[in-house]
Amino acid sequence: MTSPPLTTREYAYLHITGPSTHEEVTALLGVKPSDAWNVGDANPRNGKPRQRMSWSMSSGLDDTRPLAEHIGALLLRLKIKAPALQQLWVEHDITLQCVGYFPPSGHGMHFDREQIRQAAQLGLALDLDFYYVDDHGHGI
Repeated sequence: MTSPPLTTREYAYLHITGPSTHEEVTALLGVKPSDAWNVGDANPRNGKPRQRMSWSMSSGLDDTRPLAEHIGALLLRLKIKAPALQQLWVEHDITLQCVGYFPPSGHGMHFDREQIRQAAQLGLALDLDFYYVDDHGHGI
């Protein structure tokens, strides 16, 4: 059996955690999350109660698109939500979560000055999770 070709996968999403409920975050932002749960909600993977509130919004792009496009799409959507994000950043962690799966030849990431400026104005932390996939059994 032939192994599937290794392909780059990249995506980004906004992730918010903090003391409120995900319903309160949704109401403040006026945007439905891609995924969300509250403290105490059962984790479907293991049945244990969640330890923190989580609210996530994906870029809406396919994971075959470059990471820079995912980031640009999120920043564009978030720009009009700046006042609401500024209310949240006092007690919440607001993170631009970037994920990439790459062949072992390596990969780098460049954030242009405008992306950094916009992320800072929105109070976003950056978290980069990059993985190198050297065989099709990695489970991506």
